[in-house]
Amino acid sequence: MRIDETTLAELCRRLNASEAFKQAVPKAGAFLFRAGELSVFLRIEPGRCAEARLGGTPEEADFVIEASPEAWEKLVRGELDVVAAFTRGQLKLTKGNLFALMPYARAAKAIFEQMS
Repeated sequence: MRIDETTLAELCRRLNASEAFKQAVPKAGAFLFRAGELSVFLRIEPGRCAEARLGGTPEEADFVIEASPEAWEKLVRGELDVVAAFTRGQLKLTKGNLFALMPYARAAKAIFEQMS
C-alpha cells in the first residue's frame, strides 16, 4: 500500500463516515506511527478523525508507535491484530503509557479496517 497525503485524506474521510470508528474513539489523542523512514501523524477526537498527514514529531504526539514496514503491511491487510501485535512485540510503544493507550484499541481496529 502506498501512503501519501491523498491516501491519508481519504482515510480521514472514511473514518468520519464509519459508525464503528465514531463509537470507538473514547477521547482525543494524537498518534505518530513510524515504519522505518515513514511517519504518519493522526489526531483523533471523539467520533472523528481530525487530522491525518505524513510526518510529525514525537513532541506533538501523545503516543508514538513503531513497527517494521512488514508488520504495518500485515496490519493494513488485516492479517495481524493490533493487540496481538503489541503482545508479540511487533508494535512498540516508544512514547506514552500502554495503559493510557488501551482505550484506543477498538479505534485502532476500525482505523486498520478502513485502510484495507
